[in-house]
Amino acid sequence: MKPFILLAAVLALCPQSLLAQPADLPIPAAKTSEYPPGISVRQTRAGPVYADARGRTLYGLDMRTVLRWSPDAAQYCKERCSEWEPLLAPADAKANIMFPRGFGGPPPPRGAAPPPPAAGTQPRLPGQQALPPGFIAPQSAPDWTVIAGPQGPQWVYKGWHMVYLRKGDRSGSTAYDGAEEKTWNTLKFVPPIPAITAPGGVATQFAAGAYQLADREGRALFTGKCPEPCTSWTPLAAPMAGRGLGEWSVSLAGDNPQWAWRGQPVYVSGEADPLSVPREGKVLRP
Repeated sequence: MKPFILLAAVLALCPQSLLAQPADLPIPAAKTSEYPPGISVRQTRAGPVYADARGRTLYGLDMRTVLRWSPDAAQYCKERCSEWEPLLAPADAKANIMFPRGFGGPPPPRGAAPPPPAAGTQPRLPGQQALPPGFIAPQSAPDWTVIAGPQGPQWVYKGWHMVYLRKGDRSGSTAYDGAEEKTWNTLKFVPPIPAITAPGGVATQFAAGAYQLADREGRALFTGKCPEPCTSWTPLAAPMAGRGLGEWSVSLAGDNPQWAWRGQPVYVSGEADPLSVPREGKVLRP
């Protein structure tokens, strides 16, 4: 039996739940505030999402999750998805991104070097076909690109998410987030990562719709008045000979040097949820 026929037979016998995407794949932070015409960011109970001019939530169909059903993921909705309508780009828009046929296909034989890309094409993953000149690979795409979808030029977000609207959906609704075993997910807006001036090991984390500061282990940083006796809060340790940096300074008030932010001592979360802080604490935000 040919591999494609065998795969189709296996899929037909497998329950939908066994083939389901296990989770909503994370969307990277936005890099631009320029969106397709009529598109904006709207706040919903589920957090900020992209929406059309009528306030209807946009949904992303991550092309990586439907490869099991279609050898060309961009054409997945050609004969299905009757309840969904694509977010079409202008009819004269030129496609500038291509989801190559064969993505996720069998790698070359062991020990065989992949053939070099043809002149004017971009590097590709094992099993992928070379892209024509002028096309962008999904993994290197900007925020918004255009693909040749089944109904014409169609918007794609972050290279992987073909953008759709749920037919008959009402403004502000996110009712179909995670629909069809997480095949469809709201097109969530993740703000651009803010630039910070901070001690080494301090970074930003995105949680609950906003950025906050955390240590290198992903634990939230916070300040506040530690309840006496102050034995349960862990200070953010500073080097003995540390110097100030921007709004950060080194406090020597305790037994060991501790970082302070805007003159307030900084602590590291010890909560079960590392991005939460004690009730008396205030999360540090960039």
